[in-house]
Amino acid sequence: MLVAAAFFVILILTCLLVPIRLQLILNDRKRSVAVSWLRMALGSNLKDRVYEFKFFDQTIVRKTFKKAPGKEMKKKRRKPRKEIKEVKRKSRFNLRFLWEERDLLQRVAKIALRFLLDILRAIRWDRLFLELQVSTPDPALTGVLYGELLAVKYSAEYSLPNARIKVEPDFVNQAPRGSAESVFSIRPVTLIAAISKMFFAVPKIRILTTFIFKRRR
Repeated sequence: MLVAAAFFVILILTCLLVPIRLQLILNDRKRSVAVSWLRMALGSNLKDRVYEFKFFDQTIVRKTFKKAPGKEMKKKRRKPRKEIKEVKRKSRFNLRFLWEERDLLQRVAKIALRFLLDILRAIRWDRLFLELQVSTPDPALTGVLYGELLAVKYSAEYSLPNARIKVEPDFVNQAPRGSAESVFSIRPVTLIAAISKMFFAVPKIRILTTFIFKRRR
């Protein structure tokens, strides 16, 4: 019994501490998004329209996106004048109600922004690779942009030690080209803590009472 409890605790800690990894690849040959956690991985190649699920590096599911059949545009019926007036009155009421509850909206917006900042601070950039060929129809403008992007490159590599950025000028083509690969991760325990913090900070009772009051008016 004690061994089973210890194994369960170790399993829970492993699930909370092993980071969730997100990989983004964008180049001429591949546009893919992949999420992996523990030994599970879910990926999608947007260019080939293929997605797959792997478990212990073995492909369990692999399918191809099907193109949605074209839907015929339905002709919009003109609403009677009375119905249009009712819609306008209703929209004005909603705007007036939002203005009356602007302090609640500001509070919820601040909580959402704080949650977003907590997530961004918790994200760890494991790898960042950018390759960009600067090219414009004007060679002089290409040189100016190349110099400005070099300054951005050095500051980004200083802030992100795992970043590798390559910038080159191209005076032959007229359109910029490039590729990108990014891998970043976040621990589930940090994600759960941020969600819990946001959940307890949101004024749930006030939102519920305000919504009920709105329906009764």
